[in-house]
Amino acid sequence: MERLGRITTSLPDLPIDRRMTYGAMRRAIVGLPVTVSSAILPDGLWGCYDNENHVILIDRRLTYAAKRCTLVHELLHWRHGDTGCSNDRSKQERRARTQTALTLVNPAELALLERMYEYEWQIANELDITTQVLEDYRSTLASA
Repeated sequence: MERLGRITTSLPDLPIDRRMTYGAMRRAIVGLPVTVSSAILPDGLWGCYDNENHVILIDRRLTYAAKRCTLVHELLHWRHGDTGCSNDRSKQERRARTQTALTLVNPAELALLERMYEYEWQIANELDITTQVLEDYRSTLASA
């Protein structure tokens, strides 16, 4: 488990890490008491977690990088027992976004990529994450 100041960068009790692809993550969580399925979700919704049924849905139209980030994000909602959908400013949503970013971004790799590339999308692409997760990572470091 890595630490950045007071920030933990691994998922508690989840058998996934930043080196895994989306497919590897899906295979690694097969034994967990949560079901992950793909579906066509309403526009703008990438994923959701239903606490009552312990089901995560991920929009099947997403790229694999977006699916990977969404899976980690929704697994965090599951792991923390979050109930219901909440807005972007809720404590649960901020926690899930922060922990997703800290889980998926390798600080050393990011530092190297920042010297290599000019654009955020290039860096995010190399890290196999979305630009939103990259922004969340930087925001987390700035506020730590």
